[in-house]
Amino acid sequence: MPDKTPLWMTLLILLLTLPVFSLPILLSNLPEGDTSLRAIVWCYPFYLLLSAYLAWQAYPRRQTVSWILIVLMVLSTAAIWMLVVNPPVPV
Repeated sequence: MPDKTPLWMTLLILLLTLPVFSLPILLSNLPEGDTSLRAIVWCYPFYLLLSAYLAWQAYPRRQTVSWILIVLMVLSTAAIWMLVVNPPVPV
């Protein structure tokens, strides 16, 4: 077993972490007065950075866990953008 995460995996994780820089765009596109949605969007970058770090740390010994975290990063990025573009209708 290798003791280091390979360069290609490090680059993949860094590439998937780039949406962190879209936080200003996400916040500017939120509907006014929706504080719960704003809280979710504010938590998103912290979640993404933590997932990226854990995926990078887990890869040398547990590749499956690392791949699961990467897939969840991709799905959460898509979900956040869908949530901002099509906000839920209040009941």
